[in-house]
Amino acid sequence: MKFIALYKIPITYLLLYAVLILASGVWLFLLSQGLDSAQSLNHTLKDIIHTPEAKSVRGLIEVATPHLFAMGMLIFVAAHFMLFSTRVSKKMTAVVSLIVFGLALLDIFSYFAISFGWVVSGWLKLFALFAFVSSFVVLLALLAFSL
Repeated sequence: MKFIALYKIPITYLLLYAVLILASGVWLFLLSQGLDSAQSLNHTLKDIIHTPEAKSVRGLIEVATPHLFAMGMLIFVAAHFMLFSTRVSKKMTAVVSLIVFGLALLDIFSYFAISFGWVVSGWLKLFALFAFVSSFVVLLALLAFSL
């Protein structure tokens, strides 16, 4: 016999954990782009748009590999907890999960577009980061709604 009510404990822990990881990831991204100096957030975002940090391909691979693994595992676990949901349809879960996976991939590989010179501005990275974070928050909201 399954005790579905007991699944609320790990799901609640995952929600808290995922929100903290998401917030720290955005914060670390902003710090790596120059927010740790005496600048404001607005000035840092303008710097990202006009002159994104130069990255080497080797450095990008070193950063992208653990990010692909970590982001993929977090999305995988959150999406699989949706299997216990009786309030959200399986089709909706599949669509949202695939969108989140696709936007995570776009977020990671937007640095490659900047480093190879395909995109001169940092708009792509900011858009990809915002789209991924927003879609992942939607997935977490669906998970919280399914509790």
